[in-house]
Formats: sequence, C-alpha cells, structure tokens
Amino acid sequence: MSLGADERTKVPAGPHTAAGSDAAVSREGTDTVSADTVSADGGAGVGKAARVNGTAGLGGQTQAWAADAAAFEARLRAVATGRYHDRHPFNVRMHEGQLTPSELRRWVLNRFHYQRHIPIKDALVMAKFDTREQRRTWLRRVQDHDGKVEGEGGIENWLRLGTAVGLDREVLLSGEGVLPGVRLAVDGYVNFCRHGSPLEAVAASLTELSAPGIMLTRIDAFERHYQWIDPAGLAYFRIREHQGRRDSREALDLVLSWAKAAADQDRAVAALSFKCDVLWSLLDAVAHADTADPATRSDPATRSDRAGWRP
Repeated sequence: MSLGADERTKVPAGPHTAAGSDAAVSREGTDTVSADTVSADGGAGVGKAARVNGTAGLGGQTQAWAADAAAFEARLRAVATGRYHDRHPFNVRMHEGQLTPSELRRWVLNRFHYQRHIPIKDALVMAKFDTREQRRTWLRRVQDHDGKVEGEGGIENWLRLGTAVGLDREVLLSGEGVLPGVRLAVDGYVNFCRHGSPLEAVAASLTELSAPGIMLTRIDAFERHYQWIDPAGLAYFRIREHQGRRDSREALDLVLSWAKAAADQDRAVAALSFKCDVLWSLLDAVAHADTADPATRSDPATRSDRAGWRP
C-alpha cells in the first residue's frame, strides 16, 4: 500500500517531523522507550515494550501508553512478518533451489541497484535527525554499506557475490541490464525517505525486523542448492544477519518513542507497508522479466550510455 501525498505531508509538528507540517499532535508525558525493549534475537518483544524509562512505577497515563505501545509494536511486527518479501514466489523458488543460474544472476544484478542506494537513502534519513547521537547511530548504517575504507562494506560484498555467481564486476557497476520496474521501485523508496518525515523514513526501514531470518534462510539455501557459487561470495548475508538485528532494534526504539499519537502510529504502519510493497515490486520485475543472461553481456565500452547507472 503506497501513501498518498496528503499522508506524506500532513505530519505532526515536532523535532521528529519534516518541515512544512500542517498539523500538530500533542505528546503527553516525556517518557521514552528503552533500547532494550526489543528482544536481542529480533523476535517478538511486544511484552517488553511496556518497560518505560523515567518513571517510578507504571500507572495512569504511563501504563495506558505502555499498553498502547505494545499493541503498536505488534502491528508493526505483523506487517514486517506477514508482508515481507520472503513470501514472494521468486524468493520461495530461490530458497527451494529452483532458480537457474541465469535467474539467480538476474536477481543479483537487479538487487544490486537497490543495495547501492541504501547508503543514499540512509544519508537522507540521517539529515533529518536533530541530535548528534541519532546522526552518529545512523551514520554507521552508511558506513556499513559504503565501508569506512576502500574494499570494505556491504556494497563491496555484493560485488563479490556478483563475481561468485559469474557476473562481471563492471557490468554490475555500470547498471547495464537493470530493469525499469526495479529502477521505479528503488526511486520510489529513496524519494519516500527524501520527502517523508523522520518517523516515516525510519518506520519504513523496519523490514529489517525480518531481515535476519531471510539471511539465515538464504545462506542455507545457497550452501545446499547452489554449490557452484563460491562460499566466500555469501559474506554479505552472513554480516547482514547481525547488522539487521542491531539496526532493527535501534529503529524500532525510535519509532515506538516517537509515535505515541494514533495518527503517528498509523503513518508508521503505512510507511512499513509501503516498504514491503517496494521489495515485493522489485521481485515482481525480476520474476517476470524475459532478459538475456547477464553473464553474456558485452564489453562495458560498447554499451549504450542510456543503459548506465543513474543515481
């Protein structure tokens, strides 16, 4: 479900909202959700959301809000589980070992277009934060993908995955063969984070609640069904399993502490639903494409400029 223009722009006033908001919703109390309200394994932590800092005991307004926060967290987790792209038929086929080498290469190539935009998206989100502490935390996400030095990071690891499945590194970097539907889905997500409120942008990242599970499933599937792939190429999945748990805990803590009003909670759930649609649409494009095996593409020097990567 995508958000309408009015839902993206009519956000409550406050330090966590985008500029130009035309509505203000009061936030009663000053309690904040502790970072340890989410279980360490990224699993259900609804009951733990009732723990609130800054109070001698739960009572009255605080207790009511804690119960509401638990229900809100349950809504978010239901979306992250029920609408996550691990259920997409293409991913199901991948995990069951049914993809051909050509299909797998097509997915790696097109998914790289999404991967290389993650740090761009995260830089846009980080710029919305008011505090140094929040920016420092989110900066780590950019570094996780771009790397602190050359030869490190998630983008580099995805390039190595491409090499492991038989793709030329230059083909990946050129953007040759990225499907129009994939470009549209990725552009939509980046622009959503560019123009949405901090709450919406962070809530959209909560697909990471389900990311550790799919990383483990994918590692197992590749090792069992695609043994022609060099295991060193799976480093991205191994590292993201840990990073996804950490990142989802931090993002969930922010969303729970920001979205106390019902309207805010609805916006957060809608943002997460939109992100699920982005990931699903990307796989739709890959699954229904009828393209040549990316491994057979011509030398980069002969490619059309029109097909090159566009930020």
